[in-house]
Amino acid sequence: MRPAPRQKVSSFREREERLRKGRDAAQTLRTAFPNAATVNVQLRFLPATAPLHAAQSFMLYPAARAYFSYPCPYGDCDGIYDLSAPAHQALGRKAVAVSGTLECVGVRSRDGLQRQPCGLRVSYTISAQQESAHAST
Repeated sequence: MRPAPRQKVSSFREREERLRKGRDAAQTLRTAFPNAATVNVQLRFLPATAPLHAAQSFMLYPAARAYFSYPCPYGDCDGIYDLSAPAHQALGRKAVAVSGTLECVGVRSRDGLQRQPCGLRVSYTISAQQESAHAST
């Protein structure tokens, strides 16, 4: 009997696996940033053409994983927005809120063409609230 042929893992499954492994490896917010009470991540997508994607919002509490990578919302894109650096800025007390824009570097199929650059831009805002140094326990 012949062994089953190896199937190539799709780039979307690879993206899911990278996100899962990253989340699993991340420390909790409480461990990584002991003074953090909450972190609010706002994502607003800026497509060059319609249709528009709905904005996304994430609220992280101390027990949540301190993982700040988010998949591109296009179902056929393998891109990930890595917001680790701006999140660490907001959590490291260098700034209370950090905002900026990133472009997706993933690839997707569209207009009948395979493996085209995605280029979807996201405008993000990350704000962190720190616990008071005088909070009672």
